[in-house]
Amino acid sequence: MSDVLKLVLTDHWFEEIKAGRKTHEYREFKPFWENRLSKFEFSAGCVVEFQKAYRKNPERMLFEIKDIKLVSGKNTDLQCDGIVFDIELGERLA
Repeated sequence: MSDVLKLVLTDHWFEEIKAGRKTHEYREFKPFWENRLSKFEFSAGCVVEFQKAYRKNPERMLFEIKDIKLVSGKNTDLQCDGIVFDIELGERLA
């Protein structure tokens, strides 16, 4: 495993991903996320670790990153104007 992208999610979105109902995670196209995600965009073997909220000993899940691309934010769970990063999840690893 090469790079691990660590993301903290609210309980709701964590449970949606865990249940398999949510297969894409979105982040607004801002300099912070552009810098953070740039090394994961075209790199094989990258994974994302989701953490369930900020709490002591949180539940975690590990997924393969299938793809990262830019899409319109209107039809995402962010429902925003403008461009967002679309992190497509692959196989669950742990």
